[in-house]
Amino acid sequence: MAEIKFIVGLGNPGDKYLNTRHNFGFRAVDRIISSEQLAWKNWNDMASVAFYLKNNKKILFAKPQTFMNNSGFPVKALLQYYKINPYEMLVMYDDFSIPTGEFRFRSNGSSGGHNGISSIIEQIASEDFPRMKLGIGPLPKFIKMPDFVLSNFSDEDKQKTEIVLKSIKDTLDSIIDFGFDKAISKIVSGKQNDNNQ
Repeated sequence: MAEIKFIVGLGNPGDKYLNTRHNFGFRAVDRIISSEQLAWKNWNDMASVAFYLKNNKKILFAKPQTFMNNSGFPVKALLQYYKINPYEMLVMYDDFSIPTGEFRFRSNGSSGGHNGISSIIEQIASEDFPRMKLGIGPLPKFIKMPDFVLSNFSDEDKQKTEIVLKSIKDTLDSIIDFGFDKAISKIVSGKQNDNNQ
């Protein structure tokens, strides 16, 4: 698989959604940009963008500002404008089927019911792009899924998400350096039992 040139974090814009489970993708890319003391810039009122320079590679980061259900519109526009192929894009987003504090990788496939991914697939007419799924689960039996994903993390879950966020820069740096497939094979084999460290 080709090298990653574009990393997208999914979420909803606005302070109201800042700390919700559905905004874990935003928080992940925010952590990288802030750790590098970079700044987000408005791109055509559709997305916040920033460029991260790593080993002479210029990586585009983006946070769609169209709300989750319409994430595909700015993603498609950015892919076209910067002449990036879908398979050169990594999308980071929340997944309630994965326990909080854990993450999973996927190289392609369906949306799994995630509205942001559904919008991207629909707009770019391709399922062939890598993903990093950030656990926000499990989904409690007594809460409806839309209500759950738009709720804030509990104090215990905040600690678990912080562990993931602390490791996120090393994870993405590895993907940028080695390519998606090679990097995740290293990550999975090397951290099979210590995602929470």
